[in-house]
Formats: sequence, structure tokens, C-alpha cells
Amino acid sequence: MANSRTKNTILNAIGGVAVRIVTLLTMFITRTVFIKVLGMQYAGVSGVFTDVLTMLSFAELGIGQAITYALYKPIATGDERQIAKLMNVYKRIYTVIAIIVLSIGTALIPFLRYIIKEVPDVVEDIRLIYVFYLLSTASSYLLIYKSTFLTAAQKDYIVSRVKVLFTVIKAAVECVLLIVFRNFLIYLGFSVVANLLQNYILAKITEKHYPVIKEKNAEKLEPSERKKLINDVRALALYKVSGTVLNGTDSVITSSILGTVYVGILGNYNLISNNVYLFVMQIFNATSASIGNLAVKSTSEHQHRVFREMLFLCFWIYCFCSTALWTLFNPFMYIWQGQENSFTLFVVALLVADFYVKGVLSPVTQFRTSNGLFVQGKYRPVIMAVLNVGISIWLVNYIGIAGIILGTLISRALTQLWYDPWLIYRRVFKKNVAEYFAVYLLYIAVTVGCCALSQFLLQLIYPQNNILQIVIGLGISLIVPNAVVVLLFHRTANFKAIMEIVKKTIKRKV
Repeated sequence: MANSRTKNTILNAIGGVAVRIVTLLTMFITRTVFIKVLGMQYAGVSGVFTDVLTMLSFAELGIGQAITYALYKPIATGDERQIAKLMNVYKRIYTVIAIIVLSIGTALIPFLRYIIKEVPDVVEDIRLIYVFYLLSTASSYLLIYKSTFLTAAQKDYIVSRVKVLFTVIKAAVECVLLIVFRNFLIYLGFSVVANLLQNYILAKITEKHYPVIKEKNAEKLEPSERKKLINDVRALALYKVSGTVLNGTDSVITSSILGTVYVGILGNYNLISNNVYLFVMQIFNATSASIGNLAVKSTSEHQHRVFREMLFLCFWIYCFCSTALWTLFNPFMYIWQGQENSFTLFVVALLVADFYVKGVLSPVTQFRTSNGLFVQGKYRPVIMAVLNVGISIWLVNYIGIAGIILGTLISRALTQLWYDPWLIYRRVFKKNVAEYFAVYLLYIAVTVGCCALSQFLLQLIYPQNNILQIVIGLGISLIVPNAVVVLLFHRTANFKAIMEIVKKTIKRKV
């Protein structure tokens, strides 16, 4: 079973990484064409409506996560009866969710003028643009529950294959539509159709691999099962609502106070950092079902050992990525969108810091959710979201866009950064969390040192040409963090464990 978990994790990680690479490249190309054809005003409108409707996704209330967790045990034990019951519950709930999202989204239309500070200079009616985004969001819930079963069954790599194909085709068609028609509504309409078609194909593939999910089981969940599911959903609802507020308010606050142009510029930076984050997260998301299986069948000590190895790997990856972002962000932005559409080094430093802090918490989040720790600490995300909104609105009046990013960073540090590790160490590992914080502080110090050293070396050479800065900066970013990590940690058990997994993976491929 351990080998099966490892194999599925590797396949899921490879598939997920492939999706993110293709997605990042196609999004970069599509956004470049989008801005060149339609302009930064449209990019700002897109950013605002995307975040507004991201907040509407709170209607899902974490139901998918709760049922995915509930599926781990019946999948591991082959209980098809229980699987059928859960999948039918899942189907009914997601149909209702799509209707709720559409209804609430429609009710928000009269208030759009309060969300956008200044109506941007666009040809189309703002309300009509919003309706297209709303349809895209609501339709995303239809049929998606079936492909989610593949994730719970440790077969997410099947989903990845379909997503890679659709991402490429969708991006190619979108670019052609933009260039030929130069019409935002045609672009949005195609996006809705493409998303629906992708979900339909994934649903059919899932049914082919697992016919059990097609069974119309009239049985209801047992009272104890229903009670636990409801309690988990209530707790996850708080996580979901708070998470969407946390992630979705930055563009809304920016638009309402600073204007949509700033939303567009922030969107350019977020396009890079968010896709790098999602790229790395494919590696760790690939472990979710395997960790769920581990939680069902393994000891606390075994889970703790796997967690330490994951934490070290996560630190290594995010140390490298943070160093690269810090070194390359602005030189790249100068070439891509011009110096006038870039931020100061202070703002870039805050963006990189939030990227790192959020990223290195990934193993903590994975073990918390895979062990079903939903009810415990359910008010933590609420406090975090409230702090984020309050601090961001207060600081933006003093330091502009930096205040919005700093508000997110401070709210995360005051809540999630310490509470979630404490929770899993107490409930899952049965150990003192001081060990984690000591290691975490060491990892932060090493990452800051790598960023500082890389910046020092780039400034020492400092070519005037931005392209040369990117080439030299990339070389420095590749060498410095990796060399430092190997030098400092090559004798540790975590380093050796990761190297052993890499060797086994290479042997399998050879």
C-alpha cells in the first residue's frame, strides 16, 4: 500500500505540474494578447469581477472537501455502497449550489457601481460583462463532483491529462477570437462553453473508470454519518467564507479606493506569483489523497516523519521560488508591461513574503484537512479574514497598494501561521509544537539570506539591459538557494529521505 501511495503521489504530482506549466504559459500568452488588444482597463475589470465572484464561491461551503474526506475510508476499504450514497448526496448538493451562486450573483447586479470606483473606459455594458463572469462561475459547479472522485481515489493524474489538452485548445481559440473580433463578450462566451465541455468530458471519463458513481442509490446516510458530515460542513463553511473573503477582497479594496488600473497592475504580478504557487501546490496537492489514506492506516509517528520530510521539501522549493521572484520580478515587468506598470521594491518584497509564508504552510494545511480537523479551530479563518479586511483598509490610506498586501501578511501571521501547526501537532502528532517553530524560523532565516545574497550579487554585476538582468538573475537564483540548502542540510535525515525518493522516481522512469 505504501508503494501504491508513493506511485500515485508521483503520477499525480507529474500530472499536476504539467497542468501548471501549460496553464502558466498559456495564461501569460493569453493575458499579453488580451492587454495588447483590449487594454489595461479591461484587465482591471476582469480582475475585479473575478475576485467578486471568487467571494461568491462561499456557497460551496467546503462541502466538496468534507465529502472528499468522507470518501477516503470507503475507497480504501472498497465499500461501494457507502461511495454510492456519498456521491448521490454530493450531486444533489452541487446542483443547489449552482442555483444559489446564480441567484446571489444576480442580486448583486444593482450594486456594481459601488464596487467599481470609476467606470472604466470600456465599450460593453459593465453589467453584461459581469453576467458572463457569473454564468462561468455558476456553471463550474455542474458535473465537477464526478471528477473530484478521481482526486479522492488518488487518480488525479487522469484529470490532469484532460486539463492540459483543454488548456492549450482554449488558450489558442481565445487568442484567435481576441485578435479577429476584438470583442470581450465573445471571448467570455467561449470561456463559459469551454469550461462546461471540459467538466462534461471529465465526468464521462470518471464514470468509465468507476461505474459505481453512476448508481442511483436511494439509501440515505446513517444519522451518525449525516451528523458528522453536517458538523464538518459547518466548520468548513467558516473556512470557505473566510478564505474567499481573504483572497477575494484585495482587488475589490484596490478598485474602490485606488482605481481599476492598480487592479490590473496587481493582477500582472499575481498572474506570475499565483501561478508559481499553484505550480508548486500541484506537488503537494498530489499528496492529499495519499495522506488521507495514511491517516486512516498509519500511526501518529509515521505521519510526523512524513510531515517533516514534506516540510523540508516545501521549504527548499519555496526558498528557490521566492529568491527567483525577488530577483526577477521587476526586470521581467519592465520588459513585459513597462516600468510605469510596475511596483516599487518594497511592494515586491511584500508580495514575495506573502507568497513564501502562504506556500510553506502547505504541508500543515494538507495534514489538517487529510486528518479531518475541520471543526477544531473553525473560528480561526473568520478572525483572519476580519483582520485582513480591517488592516488592509486602514493601511491603504497611508501606504497605498503596499497596505493591502501587508494587511494580508499581518492577518496571516497573527492567526494561521501559529494556530494551524499547533493544532496538528496536538491532535495528530501528539507532540510539542516548539519543534516546528524552531525549524520554521530556521527556514525563514535561510530564505531571507538567499534572497539578500542573490540581490547583492545581481547588484554587484548589474547589467543595464533588462534582458541581461533576467538572464544573470535567473542564473544566480538557480545557483544560490540550491547551493545554500545542499550545503546546510545535506547531512540531515529529511534531505536524505527526499534524495531517496528522487532516486526511486528516476529509476522508475528509466
